[in-house]
Amino acid sequence: MLSLAEQFTLRALTWRVIGEALTSLNPSLSLWVVSGKNYICSSFAGALSSTVLSKQGWLTDLETVVMEKEDDAEELEKLIDKDVIYLWFGWESDLDTNYKLTKAALKKLALLDYQWDVFFHVRVWVPGLVEKAYLEDSDIAEFLTENPGLWTFKFDLEKGVFVIAQPHFAWEDIHLHEIKQVPITKQHLDLLKASL
Repeated sequence: MLSLAEQFTLRALTWRVIGEALTSLNPSLSLWVVSGKNYICSSFAGALSSTVLSKQGWLTDLETVVMEKEDDAEELEKLIDKDVIYLWFGWESDLDTNYKLTKAALKKLALLDYQWDVFFHVRVWVPGLVEKAYLEDSDIAEFLTENPGLWTFKFDLEKGVFVIAQPHFAWEDIHLHEIKQVPITKQHLDLLKASL
């Protein structure tokens, strides 16, 4: 079990990796971070945003939306022109809450016909929150099936790497296509192992 301070350190190390991966995929991206409302989510949002800003020479277009309840998905309408939306809900909220927020965000993006990339945080992807929303809602299913710009990541603790991957949805056939592996430090690996 990690202390709160260790959780913050883990987020900083993780979001350096993800921020660099995002900017390598799109060197001039504008980013929209959709986050839960808690300490760990806020530490993540700050670390990820700072990494992206520094990699972009502080010239990128950056916005953050905080979702505490499903109705907050209406906020997504204001920022629909961003290149990448990063969906992050996790840790300090239960899975049911995170699922409702994930589903509400995806439903809103589907109804807005959002045309750009969506990056799912590992705590949204691995518990199956996206897959569940996909199977339960036809608008979300169509949105995910037709959108080629979907991303997520996982980690391989044996190899000590983060794996950047693209989900592909073809109705009930859902699979990940690995794009790249990113090595992480021993400190990062040790904190990850202790957090699981």
